[in-house]
Amino acid sequence: MRSDEYIPWLCAVLGGWVLPDHGNLRAFEYAVRSMPSGGAMVEVGSFLGLSTNLLAYLAMQHDRDNPFFSCDPWVFEGTAQRIGGYFDAGSEAFRHYAKRVFQMNVELFSGGRKPYAIETSSRDFFAQWDQRSSVQDVFGRSVVLGGPISFAYIDGAHTAEAVQGDFLCVDRHLLPGGFILFDDSDDGGCFPEVSQVARVVAEDPSYEVVFKTPHYFVRKMIERSVDYTELER
Repeated sequence: MRSDEYIPWLCAVLGGWVLPDHGNLRAFEYAVRSMPSGGAMVEVGSFLGLSTNLLAYLAMQHDRDNPFFSCDPWVFEGTAQRIGGYFDAGSEAFRHYAKRVFQMNVELFSGGRKPYAIETSSRDFFAQWDQRSSVQDVFGRSVVLGGPISFAYIDGAHTAEAVQGDFLCVDRHLLPGGFILFDDSDDGGCFPEVSQVARVVAEDPSYEVVFKTPHYFVRKMIERSVDYTELER
């Protein structure tokens, strides 16, 4: 990925937590290039749109026409205290700012391949996906949700309950040969509840670990066989 001139430039312009040599980029490229053609790409958690634009760009580079969806309520974790004792990242003003910056970034950098971006929690998004609901995205477009999934990037709320819920919802629709990347799931990292869920999935014989970025990047082989209720104990 370092030989691609556009990606380092985009990472510098948009900012965020993905750098040109980040392992997640390797997983993005591998998943987009190798995912089954019959399902959607789904991004859980978009923030300001860096990963969204990277996925859209890679889909264009690899000539993949899989439908692309994202969801984010733009309500942020860990904002009970002011950042540095100064900035309130839990304010409505910051929420609206982040959503608007996402819209501008995606319109500008991925205008021809932008996802259907739904302003909602992943719980509600997947409930609507299961029901094949017709919804309106943040760009004013109507779309019917639902159908198979080929690749999911899970980067929403970082509790075990939320990550487990996101995984189970994706798993119901993920095609054999499809991929999941659990962001912030590195062993010994800052989010042990995320890695806890990812490790259980990695031990499921119906999934295989493609590689770690250091986050868990897995591929579905067959229908799952693990009882995931053990995560709730």
